[in-house]
Amino acid sequence: MHRALIALTTVSLFLVGACGSNPSGPSNPPSTPGDIDIVVGASLLTTGAFSPNPKTVALGGGASIAVRWVNTDAGSGGYGGGGGVAHRIASDNGAFTTSPTLAPGATYSVNLTQAGTYAFHCEIHPNMVGTITVSP
Repeated sequence: MHRALIALTTVSLFLVGACGSNPSGPSNPPSTPGDIDIVVGASLLTTGAFSPNPKTVALGGGASIAVRWVNTDAGSGGYGGGGGVAHRIASDNGAFTTSPTLAPGATYSVNLTQAGTYAFHCEIHPNMVGTITVSP
């Protein structure tokens, strides 16, 4: 009887732990002024794959400005619903390092130090294109 009670308690604790887990998947990080969202269904889009696009930021007398891509593309499964599309952000001219593969909910940041226009694309889905305009 004692062994059965221990086994039942162990199974119960396992089930309570499993039921208490978060089934909604990863959540988006808090927004920052330099964010560019990779939108749902981005792999099927061109300039609409990123929001906003073009992204406009200002150095404002600083040495650099941070720009961050946030992968909110959950694909057909709905965000956190088990689906999701990975992306990899690349500069068209090598102005910044290519991101690692970004799973849904993942982010990638770069610091831009010069005013100008920076063209970028998704290395996995080259039809996805965008630009960042940095003013002084």
